[in-house]
Amino acid sequence: MSGLRVGVCLTTIGRPSVEALLRSAAASDHPVVAVAVADQSAAGLPPLHVPGLDVRVVRSSGGGSAGRNAALALLGEEVDVVAFPNDHSTYPAQALGGVAAAFAADPSLAALAVPLVEHGVPRSPSPPRPELDDWTVWRAIEPATFFRRTAVEAVGGWDESIGTGSAGPYQAGEVTDLLLRLVRAGNAVRWSDAVHVVGEGENRQLAAAEVVRKHRGYGRGTGYVARRHGYPLRWRVRHVLAPLARPLAHHERPLVSVAVGAARSLGRLEGLTGVVLPGGSRGGWVHRERDVLASGGG
Repeated sequence: MSGLRVGVCLTTIGRPSVEALLRSAAASDHPVVAVAVADQSAAGLPPLHVPGLDVRVVRSSGGGSAGRNAALALLGEEVDVVAFPNDHSTYPAQALGGVAAAFAADPSLAALAVPLVEHGVPRSPSPPRPELDDWTVWRAIEPATFFRRTAVEAVGGWDESIGTGSAGPYQAGEVTDLLLRLVRAGNAVRWSDAVHVVGEGENRQLAAAEVVRKHRGYGRGTGYVARRHGYPLRWRVRHVLAPLARPLAHHERPLVSVAVGAARSLGRLEGLTGVVLPGGSRGGWVHRERDVLASGGG
């Protein structure tokens, strides 16, 4: 067993599934130093007690990226390797041990992405090479990506202006942004199929309009990250058009799938240009990026 200290940083709005995540962490073959929970629920979480697990809670607001930073600050130097799961993901018993062993074997390793398996199927295909670069880093997903704490701190942590629940229009892309900053700072970022994380997939109970709205926000986020990190024009064009090329691949209901594909493409274009058009957001973003973002790259 690796001597590295593993911690878990979780942001939650209070879903009941958080109990399953905590139980899976407690049952891991590698001890978890502590779980730091950034509580962004409206009423506050009930007490979280899992035998054998040190659970610490900090009140937070501002979305997933802000919550991850708050939870990481709560653990501080007590941990070496950090996981950032969703509150509806779980760890197979051998997952954290395999992750810790990978970090122990390579001191240069700053981040390790593994498959997120939903309903028995990996959400993203494995890249052709284990070393992630500008082109394959997009396959990494937050709950199935693990980080060396010191590397995250060295590049400034999670960008709180982007990602799910953030105040601005860019509702995705935060893990890609963080990984790209790590890569461009000279760190090793890799993929491994040796272990995996389990997710429950997208919430299919949402109304069609809400699904479309969410995916437009996600598209804005990925477009913004591509612009921020200087992706070439040819890649940007393909990125915008890709959802339209598979109109029936985004949702089991054909009309919703077509609408989601169009929303993703429009969102990506908005993110790439910094011009956020009316609609597609609860607040109805109608201004240029400088009017809706107080900070961030571009």
